[in-house]
Amino acid sequence: MMRYKIKPKIGIGDIDFYATIQEFIYVFGDPNEEEIMKEKDEDVSSKILHYDNIGMSASFDEENNWQLTSIAISENDFHFNGLYLIGITKSDFFTKINEFNMGEFEMEEFNEDGYTSTLYHFSDQHMSFWFENDELQEIQWSAI
Repeated sequence: MMRYKIKPKIGIGDIDFYATIQEFIYVFGDPNEEEIMKEKDEDVSSKILHYDNIGMSASFDEENNWQLTSIAISENDFHFNGLYLIGITKSDFFTKINEFNMGEFEMEEFNEDGYTSTLYHFSDQHMSFWFENDELQEIQWSAI
């Protein structure tokens, strides 16, 4: 099992934001799936590479010359300053993350049919943490 370091505002492992699709594939290999997303009201597209085997998606935006702009992970092959966070509770998350001076955060909560999803966004770090029913499910971060 590979272990990759989450680097806020910088990238992941040996790949920095604004890497090309080819550079990303050179490091992580061929994705399980490629997806093109187009903004509804804009003429801008993104290409997303999905790596199901390690729980990672990487986005490359057309407006940035198809360079890496954001990453999302949902498995514990990834660590944040030595911490493997996927699956922990909100209280454990805030206890562990407190030592890293992440700055202020915004919280958004979604409730539907007994299901609660909570997003914590730390704008200083360009990082978001998605919890489903009090368990961390996904970490997203970007260059901007």
